Amino acid sequence: MTLELLWTQLEHLGPHTDAVALCSARLVPMAFLCPLLGGQAVPSTVKLSLVLSLALFLHLAAGVKVPVPVETLGEWGALVLRELAYGTAVGLLAALPFDAARMGGRFIDLFRGASAEASLPVAGSRESATGDVLYQLLVAQVVTGGLFPVVLSGILRGFGVVPLGASVPSEAATRHVVLLAGSALATGLAVGAPIAAASMAVDCWVGMASRAAPQMNLQELGAPLRILGGGALLWLGVGVLCERLLAEVASLEGALLLLGEGSR
Repeated sequence: MTLELLWTQLEHLGPHTDAVALCSARLVPMAFLCPLLGGQAVPSTVKLSLVLSLALFLHLAAGVKVPVPVETLGEWGALVLRELAYGTAVGLLAALPFDAARMGGRFIDLFRGASAEASLPVAGSRESATGDVLYQLLVAQVVTGGLFPVVLSGILRGFGVVPLGASVPSEAATRHVVLLAGSALATGLAVGAPIAAASMAVDCWVGMASRAAPQMNLQELGAPLRILGGGALLWLGVGVLCERLLAEVASLEGALLLLGEGSR
C-alpha cells in the first residue's frame, strides 16, 4: 500500500472517526455516572468498551453523524468539550434516582445510629449499609424489570434530539438539572422519613420512661431499640420505598427529553 493510498483511506475514514469520537465523548460521562451503564462498580476497561460499542452502533446502525465537517483541530476540541458537558448533564440526571436511594438509606442510618451496624460490637463499619442495600436493590429491579430499556432508549434518543456538536449550555437546561437534583434530594428524604420518625418516637419514649423511672436506667435501651425497630420497619416498608424510587426512574425518559429540548 502506497502512502497516497493510505492517506486517501484516512481521509475517507475521517468523518466516521469524528462521529464515533464525538459519540464516545458524550457517552463517557454517562458510563461513569449512571450505574445502568457501569457506574463506579464496573472496571474502567468494561465501561470504555461499552462506550465504544454504543458509539459504533449509533454511527453505523442508527446513522448518527457530524452535521458539519470538522476543519481544524480547535473546532474538533470545542465539539468534544460540548459533548462532554452535555453527556455529564445526562449522566447526572440518569443517576439521580439511584443517588436518591443512597441518600435515603444514609438518612435512615443517621437516625438509627451513625451507622446503625457500627453500634453492634465487632460487627459493623462506619459506612451506610442501608444506603448500599437500597442502591443495589434499585439497580437490580431496574435491570431485571421493564425500565432498563426505557432509560436506555431515553439516553440514546438524545442523539436524535440534540445532534452531535449542537448542544448549548443554556439557562433552561441548567435550571432543569437543578430542579431535578432538588427533587431527588426530596425523594431521598421522603424514603427515610418514616424510619426517622420511628427512631425519634423511640427516643421520645425512652426519654419519658427514664424521667418516670430513673432507677431503671433505660437509656441503654435506646440504641438497640432504634436498630431493631428501624430495621423491622424498613423490612416491612421496603416494597413501598422501591415503588417510590421506581417511579423516579420511570420519569427519566421525560426528564431527558426536556433536557435535550433545553440544550438545543
